[in-house]
Order: sequence, then C-alpha cells, then structure tokens
Amino acid sequence: LRKWCSNSVNLISQIPAACNDPTFVLKLNEDDMITALGLTWQPISDQFRFTFKHWSPPPNMTKRTLLSDINSVYDPIGLISPVLILGKIFIQQLWGMKMNWDDILPTELQSRWINFYNSLQSLHELAIPRKVVSTAESKITIHGFCDASQEAFGACIYLHSASPNGQVQVHLLASKSRVAPMKATTIPRLELCGAVLLAELLLEVKNELNCLGMQFSTNDVLLWTDSSIVLAWLKNEIPLQSYVANRVARISDITTYTQWRHVGSKDNPADLITRGTHPSTLPSLSIWWNGPSWLLLGSDSWPCTPELPLEIPEVRPVKLVFTISQSSNSWLLEKYSSYMQLIRITALVQRFVHNCKLQKHVNRHVTGALSILDLKASREFWIRKIQSEAYPLELKALNSSLPIHRSSCLLKLNPFIDSNGILRVGGRLAYAPINDNSKFPIVLPPSSTFTKLLFKYEHLRLFHVGPQALLAHIQINYWPIRGRSLASRTIHQCMQCFRTNPKSITPFMAPLPRQRTTIERPFSQCGVDFCGPIMIRSGIRRVKSEKAYISVFVCLVTRAIHLELVSSLTADAFLATLTRFMSRRGQCKNLFSDNGTNFIGANRKLMAQFQEIAKTHKTSFFLTERSIQWHFIPPSAPHFGGLWEAAVKSSKQLLTKISLNATFTFEEATTLLCGIEGVLNSRPMTPLSNDPSDCQALTPSHFLIGGIISLPPDSDLSAVPMSRLKKFEMVQSCIQQFWRRWSREYLPQLQ
Repeated sequence: LRKWCSNSVNLISQIPAACNDPTFVLKLNEDDMITALGLTWQPISDQFRFTFKHWSPPPNMTKRTLLSDINSVYDPIGLISPVLILGKIFIQQLWGMKMNWDDILPTELQSRWINFYNSLQSLHELAIPRKVVSTAESKITIHGFCDASQEAFGACIYLHSASPNGQVQVHLLASKSRVAPMKATTIPRLELCGAVLLAELLLEVKNELNCLGMQFSTNDVLLWTDSSIVLAWLKNEIPLQSYVANRVARISDITTYTQWRHVGSKDNPADLITRGTHPSTLPSLSIWWNGPSWLLLGSDSWPCTPELPLEIPEVRPVKLVFTISQSSNSWLLEKYSSYMQLIRITALVQRFVHNCKLQKHVNRHVTGALSILDLKASREFWIRKIQSEAYPLELKALNSSLPIHRSSCLLKLNPFIDSNGILRVGGRLAYAPINDNSKFPIVLPPSSTFTKLLFKYEHLRLFHVGPQALLAHIQINYWPIRGRSLASRTIHQCMQCFRTNPKSITPFMAPLPRQRTTIERPFSQCGVDFCGPIMIRSGIRRVKSEKAYISVFVCLVTRAIHLELVSSLTADAFLATLTRFMSRRGQCKNLFSDNGTNFIGANRKLMAQFQEIAKTHKTSFFLTERSIQWHFIPPSAPHFGGLWEAAVKSSKQLLTKISLNATFTFEEATTLLCGIEGVLNSRPMTPLSNDPSDCQALTPSHFLIGGIISLPPDSDLSAVPMSRLKKFEMVQSCIQQFWRRWSREYLPQLQ
C-alpha cells in the first residue's frame, strides 16, 4: 500500500514517509473527501457521500445510452436501491415496447428520463455514517427484510448492536434489488423470489463479517417478510410445484425456518425497494436507514408471527398408491437374476424339504451333487407355478374337460395338460418323427420372470445370437407366447450386444450373382475371407503370445459357414487351410474372395502347382476337369463380398463376446471356432412361424447333416424293418424336400 488516509491524525503521523506516496497529500479539513473503491468518503465526519458529475442529455437518447447512465451510478452495497430501482423499472418497460438498442426514444419517455436523472443530484445531500457498530463489546444481531410487488422485489439487511450500557443502534448494512420478470406471475411467487434474494444476500454478508472475526449463530439472525404464504411454504414439508419447491430448497440450504418472522407491510423497509422512492425524500426516511422503530426496543415489543393459512397455493397433488401384499412363494423367483442359479437354488430347497420330511429315516436323505432329475424337477416346479398364475382359467377348464374361452390367447394352440401337470401345445405334429418336447412344446407366459430368465440364459449360452436364432433354439422345447418380441427385447437389453452391434447404414444391394440362386451341393460355390488377428499361446508354459487368423468359408447357396484357424497370413498357410477345408467339405467349383495380396499370391501359386503336376496327359486332364476357378471382387469394393463379410462380422461378434480378451492355445481356439461354427450353422434362414403345426425353421445345418446341430441325436430305428432302397429313397426325399423349401422359403427373401 502506498496511499494512506485516516480520520485519526495520530495514525497518519505514525506511518513513515517512505511507506506513503509523497504525491498523495490530504489535509484533513472538514469538507475534504476522497474516493476509495468507487465510494466517496469524508474522513472527518466518517461518512459516505454520493457525487454525480454534471450530466447533459445526449442528442439521440436510446436504450443503450439509458443503460449506460444507470450503470454509471456506483452503489455496490445497495445504499440507494429505492432510488435506482426506478431507473431499472423504466428501462425494463422499454423491452416491453420491443425497441432496439439504438432506436431513439419518444419525446415523452426522454422527458421522464431527464427528470429522473436530474433528480439524482439531490443525493448530494445524503450523508451515510460508515460506523454501524457502537462499541467493540456490543452484542450484534442481523435483521433482514424482503418484499415484492408486480414491478420489483428486493431485500435489505440491518446490523442491530446493543452495548453493555444499554445503548441500541440499528444501521443499514446492504441491500439488493431486482426487477420482476416480464412474464406475469403471482405475488406469492415474487415474494418467494425476494426471500431467496434475502437468503443469498445474508450468505454474502456473513462471509464478509466472518473475515472480520464476527461470528453469528442461528439465534443471532432474524429474517422478516410480510408474506404469510411464504412462511407457510417454508414451514410445511409438503410437496410443492417445481418452481416453488426449488426456491424453498435454496432458502432451506442457507437458513432455518426458526429464523423467519412476520412483519407488517408498513414496518417493512424492503417495501421501499419494491415501490421506489424519489431521491429528494430518501435522506429523511429513517425506516430505510435505521429500520422499523421497534428494533430499538426489546424483543418483547417485536411483531409476533400470526397464524399461518391452512390452505396454501402451489401444492402439488399427491397420488396415493396402495399396495396389497399377497401371500406368494414367488419371492425366490424375483431374488435371482440368473436362470441356472434359480434352478439350482430351487433344487437345493426342494432337497432340503424332502430331507426334513424324512428326519427319522436318515438313510433315505438325498445328498451329494445335484442330478439331472433334481434340475428337471426344479424346472417343472417353476413352469407349473408361472402357468398357474398366468392361465388359471384355462387350467381350470382343461382339468374339468371343458373348452377354454374363445378370447384366450391359447385357443389356437389346442393346449392340453400332461401327466406332470404342465400345459403344452397340442398342435398337429403328434406323429412327426421328432422328440416329444418338439412335438408338444411347453407353453411359457410372456410376462413371467422365469420366461425372461430363460431367454437371457439361452442368449448367453448361444454366444449372444440374434433374435431369430434365439427363438429357434427355445422353440425346440418351449412355445413362448409373443416369443419374437421376447427375443428382440432380450437382445436389446443385453449390454454386450448393445456395445458390439452399432447401427450401420444398409447399402442398396445389386442383383445377386448366379452362384447364389442356383441349387448346388453345399460349398461348391464358396466365398472366403480372413479375420483377426487373435492372440494364441504356443503352450501352457510359454507366456509369449503369437498372432493367428481365422479363415472364414461361406457357402453362397446355403449360407453355411466353415471356420479354420490359420497360423499366419501367408499364401502357404492359406493353401494348407484350403486343403483341409476341401478335404472335409468337398471341392469347390468357384471360389470368391477379396482382392487381397495374399489371395493373389495363393492363386498364382495354385495355378503354378497345377501346371507343374499336370505333366502327363491323364493328370492334366484330371486337374483341368476339377480345377478351381477363382474370382476376385473389384479392388476397394468390399460390398461385393457382403455374404462373407456378414459371416466375418457374426463370427467376430460371437468370439468377442465369449473370449473377453482371453488368450487361448491353438487347440482351445480351434475348439472355440468349431462351437461358433455350429451355432452359426443352426441359425434359421427364413422367418419363424407362430403356427405350432409348421415345420422347424430351415437352417444351413439341414443341408450339411440333415438337421439342427444342437438337437439331440434321433432315436434308434435299427430294429424297424426297411429295405436299403427305401432308406436311400427316404434320404433323397428329405434332401429334395430341403431344397424345395430353400426355393420356396429362402430364395424369395433375397429379392
């Protein structure tokens, strides 16, 4: 600090000359004033003053110049808020007139503003004592007031000091004012805004006084408002409308309800802020500078809070929700989120109940690991349970040998109850050569938690397959009502599927090549692609991992998939992979692939091998007859290979979901790829039917092994007498039936 000034001559004389600016010399005369921090201070009288420069109206008075004029009056702590609020209200009225910043004001408005600004000159006579506390030993309390009107709302704070000798002083400390929003609102809401303004002003004042070592307890602060509705909002802990509730919460964060009191409007100094005051009358308003007169008296003379209204506005209607608890043993079903965990826990509970019933026969207790029969009994228990809750009327009718109601969703399914009390689909497949669960699938209600857990379990077990494949596997043993919707919802709720299946734009597809629309042996028309790399370990003890790749072969006719693990991305490795593939799937007529450098090298080497081996006429004729014609798609056009790109995508998705960045050995990775290959070849090629009488969905595995890979083996029919010719004709008939279904169901969907 280089400039010092004080109303104490002794203090000024003790400051060394080296610590003071020699150019700053102030003679402490009675009328001398200095400016500090934007305020004018008179040291001898220790009073604040307001000085205004000579002001002449500009030739073009606009909204911009008016805002500059009002902001030139510096009043940081709000000592003249009742005066300045008149100017703020005037400027707000200009916004309602839709005037631009530089539009010249009408003559009438210019005259009003000139009169207002010239009246500010009367504030020269205003002298405000700086000292607001009588002695250092005085007991100090804070009193805050707030009020609102349709035009403005404001708050002011006073310091009440009581000296030990009984002398009481009350002085204005700070105030704030705000114009009311232009959007019309109610007076209680504006009063509440004034209370929020008072609470925030109190927080600022307390922080400043705390820096001076002045601490205030809850009892040392009293806040006054003339709105009984605001007091009722602060007192009652009832649900309010959002506008009111948010502001009440803000007030409650800063203050407590015990600090709030009621004051009449005539004794509320904040009322001057809401109405405004002419500058000439402000110096003589003692209620503004010293608060209401009863503050100088004891607390017994202060106003009492009247009885608050019972009915207050802005109360949010309360919806009463009654829950009726029903005795049910479904708590176990709601407790577990895993299907297998639910089945195993239920089986353990059933075993415990069984052993408790046989306490006297310890030798008949069941112990050890859970068996297949235990899990089956547990599963049947829950199926009977959910069916009895979802279809009580249908079960009652079937048990009474009565027809079910025609409005029931099970009417078309021809349901019946089996020997275990389970509701099954009747359908028309009683004589089909398939297992009983496929003939008469179990009915599952769509809204049951058990059904949802089953769908989730099958979805995870099948490596996060899509909705069609998921529903196809479940319909082998069950008939879920609205199963397509359940399958889609299960996949939609799976986080791993959500992360690994980003939405992509489907391009416009070109006409399909002849190789995709002609009936031929599986893998005779084939597409191939690489994906990866994946990390594999060479052995158990070897920590270092190496890269390996996956060669994906896709049948263009049946969409069957063959996966091979390749140790490196070279032509030799690919030729070995191609040899293994053709040894198991048969030789290809046409092989389609991307225009990659490795495939071009493999093609050149393959042709060179054919030419080298074909030295004799017989060998040349044999290889020429059976050589592979290799086709490359155009460079930088992966959409030409959409079929094998889709196969790569499906393979990588399943591999990503189940591997979780784990590192496998070569044998483990090969086993995993075989499992993925089986799942992908069991996907339905056509949309599933809701008719229980229809055949199973057509899958690529029907063309490879004559059925679904994941199904259990058929029953032994070796004892049934049948001629060899009949067996051969039956096999050929099944194969031809598959191809007829391929032409009738699958081929039209490629359109």
